[in-house]
Amino acid sequence: MKVIAVLIPTFSTEYNLDILSGISDYFRGKDAKVVLIQTRIPGINTGAFDYQFCTGFEYAKSEEVEAVICVSGVYASEMPEDKLREILKCFEPRPVVSINLDPKTRNSYVIQADCRKSFKEIVSHLKKVHDCKKIAFFSANETKSKEALERYDAFTAALDACKLTFYPELVFDGAFTDFKAYDAIKAHYKSKNEIDFDAIVCANDMMASGCMRALEELGVKVPQEVKVTGFDDAIVASMHSPKLTTINQDIYSQGYEAAEIVDRVLSGEKMKKAYFNPLVPKFRQSCGCISLDHSLPVYKNVEGELRSDVNDKTDGVMQFVNALGEKNVVVTLLDTIRGFNTLKQMFFSLKYIVKQCAMSGMAIHFFKDVQIIDSEQEFVLPREAELHMFYTNQKNVEFFRPGLTVNPHEKIFSARSMEDISGIFILNPIFMGEANYGYMLCRINENKFADYNVYLKIIINAIAQAYDYTGKIQEGRNLERENTDLALQSRMDELTGILNRRGFIEQGQAALDLLQETDTSGVIFFADMDDLKKINDTYGHEMGDKAIMLQARVLKDIFRSSDVVGRLGGDEFGIVALGMKIGYVEKTRLKIQMLCKKVSIENQLPFTLSISLGAVDLQKSSVLKQLLSEADKELYKEKKKKHARK
Repeated sequence: MKVIAVLIPTFSTEYNLDILSGISDYFRGKDAKVVLIQTRIPGINTGAFDYQFCTGFEYAKSEEVEAVICVSGVYASEMPEDKLREILKCFEPRPVVSINLDPKTRNSYVIQADCRKSFKEIVSHLKKVHDCKKIAFFSANETKSKEALERYDAFTAALDACKLTFYPELVFDGAFTDFKAYDAIKAHYKSKNEIDFDAIVCANDMMASGCMRALEELGVKVPQEVKVTGFDDAIVASMHSPKLTTINQDIYSQGYEAAEIVDRVLSGEKMKKAYFNPLVPKFRQSCGCISLDHSLPVYKNVEGELRSDVNDKTDGVMQFVNALGEKNVVVTLLDTIRGFNTLKQMFFSLKYIVKQCAMSGMAIHFFKDVQIIDSEQEFVLPREAELHMFYTNQKNVEFFRPGLTVNPHEKIFSARSMEDISGIFILNPIFMGEANYGYMLCRINENKFADYNVYLKIIINAIAQAYDYTGKIQEGRNLERENTDLALQSRMDELTGILNRRGFIEQGQAALDLLQETDTSGVIFFADMDDLKKINDTYGHEMGDKAIMLQARVLKDIFRSSDVVGRLGGDEFGIVALGMKIGYVEKTRLKIQMLCKKVSIENQLPFTLSISLGAVDLQKSSVLKQLLSEADKELYKEKKKKHARK
């Protein structure tokens, strides 16, 4: 299955949306995985943490990616061409299909729009049909982008071809934006009488829109007094009043053609290296070709034929319905996300999120460690990412932490998720501020890329917050466990591994309290090893410590796990035997004596372990210390009996 990466700065402009629609429509239903990656423009941060999107370039370098489509014209409008070419060179030897800028890599293909012919047609139309003699121009040369310079050169060449004079003082710069074009006109002209041109050609539709707003404020009537044309045929062109005469680039076809070239190259076909897309002028109301009273969406072509201008962009009712529907999706998505705090809770909502957002699958990957990056730091893609959760409705399969890791340098699609599913995917980094957690892959069903942009922003914020919250819960559990371990350590005897005096008193008293509540029998033992001083004096303290350790083991083996056994200090031990009756004490003494002999032989001791026990039942007191004192008295009696026998 072919895997193709599409590099694009953002989904939020009309030009980009048309390109993506063409690419997606070509590949939909084909045996290919097309991964759309928003990268923003390196070095240009419109948002405080937009640089996080630049990590997308690294995923496109994955060995799994066989070819790259780059919407290079948008990048080149705001960054040096040589820097962009350096980035594209990193994808060699993969085929790189570039829309607008020639990458000049070993295996590259370029689709360019030839604007010279269309500008000549626009200028010729203004001269011949509308008798315009002095034509101004709105450029974007200050951006130094390839598109801006090409359109400026095409305009000047069109003036020469039409034998019209070029006026340098009538060249304004609007940097491709509405408000800068508006400001430029207002800065040059203070009144209607100062306007010294009869037409103005703009290098894009946004500048044409700003220009018309400024002219209207000056009292200049468009098209009666000044003709205005644009370039791009953006939504603003058909929605503006008067409707804007412009040049249609057929951007959708450029995306479609780029997709076809990649597909055919990967299939082994030999393709041309350069392609030129024809541009189509659309003459509307702003040049006077269509009456201002005409309400139907129409335009005239170069031959003067009237054509319908109805499409998805100009259908206002459908735009309203779609916008309303997307608002409802966002509200529902926000409600769903409010329902979870942890990653596991999110997993239970994953299939509903996928369905709400017109997706058919989602896979979320986390790095082993959160990456903290800033705008000045080069991102180094980790070599391990864990597939944390995924869902696909195509197979109706969902997993939470299936134990799969993937090296994104080699593959971005992990096994058992969407590895063998074709379609259009969006790859989005998961980040919050400077923290980069990993990446997500979403399989999308529709071409509503701007809407997906909103959904993904909401989703990645929720993932990051759930990740942090889950981490804090885990930290709390770890701290609690550490505190428990520390507390336990402070109550354990280092030599024997059983409770020390403090631990024995605390746990033993708690056990007694429970016994008092349930009216259950029990026996308290106070024990003292026999002849430990003699062992130390004869065999040394190291052997004495070994004797204490083995004696503790004997007591642990004799008494049940529910009983409380502790070392009170030196060679003294205490036992709370839950449920034992006082009549069973003698049998317990015999069992201890027998096990002491066995342990002594097994460990080849030069002596036989021996211990004396004093025992009392719970009738004496409910306070452990008091009971130990009573048991100590019984121990004294036991010791006297042993000495008498000797």
